[in-house]
Amino acid sequence: MSEPLLDVKNLNVKFQLSSGDLPVSSDVSFTLEHGKVLGLIGESGSGKTVTSKAILRLLPSVGTAEADHIRFKGRDITALTAHEFDKLRGTDLAMIFQDPVGSFNPVKTIGWHFRAAGRVHPEGHGDIVGDAAEALRKVDIADPKTALGKYPHQLSGGMLQRCLIALVMFSRPSLIVADEPTTNLDNLVERQIIDLFDKLRKDIDASFIFITHDMTIAEQISDSIIVMYAGQIVEQGSAEALMQDPRHPYTQGLVKTARELEGNVETLTEISGEVGTGVWPQDRCRFAPRCPLHEAACDHAIALHDVEGHGEVRCIKAERKEPAI
Repeated sequence: MSEPLLDVKNLNVKFQLSSGDLPVSSDVSFTLEHGKVLGLIGESGSGKTVTSKAILRLLPSVGTAEADHIRFKGRDITALTAHEFDKLRGTDLAMIFQDPVGSFNPVKTIGWHFRAAGRVHPEGHGDIVGDAAEALRKVDIADPKTALGKYPHQLSGGMLQRCLIALVMFSRPSLIVADEPTTNLDNLVERQIIDLFDKLRKDIDASFIFITHDMTIAEQISDSIIVMYAGQIVEQGSAEALMQDPRHPYTQGLVKTARELEGNVETLTEISGEVGTGVWPQDRCRFAPRCPLHEAACDHAIALHDVEGHGEVRCIKAERKEPAI
């Protein structure tokens, strides 16, 4: 069996605040195979983005990350110096941010950004401008040469997101983290962008971590799915298994809402309550305050464990078949 592209073991992230350390991600472990898409799902505050930024060393100054290891292509990248890691990020490792506007220098043209990327990663670019135009064409920008001469503010949100995707693909990275790249787009453009991701990842044979709060999008694009809640993985497995037979009550709620959005129901099922603040008791299920199945037995350490034929679930009732929500 070949080695996975990415292997993360026991990743913990905390923010150092004046009031003390705030844990934001706990004991996160997963693998990502070559050429596959991993959907990272959860509400705002669940730890999705901060986990991915920790892997790419993009945490804010108050953030610190520790892990048993983070192996990329078999190499433990936690041992790399800042200079060594900078050689990976932006070339072999890349991120597509949620807000494309903030990803571009507003006083530089789109073409300038491609030329800068070409200088950092010149391999395979005999003609940077020509290759940039071709990259824009692949993301369905009808007039690439005109787009290269535009400034970011002269393009619509959907067009700018396409330019950002093309810019990231331009360096042909092996791993791309896409942080809710369709959040601010209308439904039609969102659908087009999702189709683009599916086409382009095959074109450059890249692996993706696709962050979203939308289970429908995750189902469409992902090979496997991780569901996070309050900084922990609560369920992970194949996209088919989690969408067809979710076992954690939180995953069940997310899937049920996604199915209702696809139908004609007037009122969506609501998961009552909100994600916690990051100060969690260590010996209790973090979803307990919102869980319809909570009982006394849940007031003990809840470990992520294998469920035969399904995946891993952080729930003592994961073997049940009936839905909780």
